[in-house]
Amino acid sequence: MNRSCKELKRIARENLGGQYRISMGAILALGIIPLAAELPFSMLQNSVQPIGQTIIFYIADFLISLITFLLSAGVIYFHLHIARRQKPALGMVFYAFKNHPDRFLLAGILLTLLMVLAAVPAALGILLYYITEKSVLAIVRLVILAALSVLLIAFVQLQYALTVYLMLEHAESGVIEALRTSRKMMKGNRKRLLYQFFSFLGLHVLSVLSMGIGYLWVLPYQFQTTANLYLDITGELDSINERQNASQEQGQPSFHQYI
Repeated sequence: MNRSCKELKRIARENLGGQYRISMGAILALGIIPLAAELPFSMLQNSVQPIGQTIIFYIADFLISLITFLLSAGVIYFHLHIARRQKPALGMVFYAFKNHPDRFLLAGILLTLLMVLAAVPAALGILLYYITEKSVLAIVRLVILAALSVLLIAFVQLQYALTVYLMLEHAESGVIEALRTSRKMMKGNRKRLLYQFFSFLGLHVLSVLSMGIGYLWVLPYQFQTTANLYLDITGELDSINERQNASQEQGQPSFHQYI
């Protein structure tokens, strides 16, 4: 059953009832740990510095982006537990660090390379703009190439949006297999995920206006909605709801009564 974005968001809100405090903790870990790791390198940055120091900064920045990827995988694991009506634990954020991190690191590197390739048209447009005569044609060319990169990046993100979910679910599968499976599963679902992304834009604007504080509510909501989309695509969401309804009919305590 392909549930609408509105329905998936309703289920997400229901799942997060009583879970927002621990969900905020997961988001804080996702934001603060990479920030703390990057801060010493950012403080050493200045307008005039040796080329070696600049290289070290960018290497450190890349490594920190991989740490962020591992943390993001942990947050996804955390939200899959909530989506399945299972009790989450804050330590789940570090799941990928303790369970074959090499697989997740390789996935992060490959996805980064795909994003870099998608950004090539924009980089080419910037290069041509600076080495050729400045004109209206040069500006139009830059805008077209930049727009092409935006479309390619969006396409890559949509194609491989389920890669981490599949790697978490199937520890025996390889990274390439997860990428391939994500591509197959997203056929017919790319528009759904894209629509879901746009449905959160207003909340992201409000989060920015709140000096980022709003993200403590918005990001758990978005992570949980995407987890529900994944379970809906795999067909598991139906069985989860059936089990929940059956337990309520039998008078068994619901998931939220354990919180």
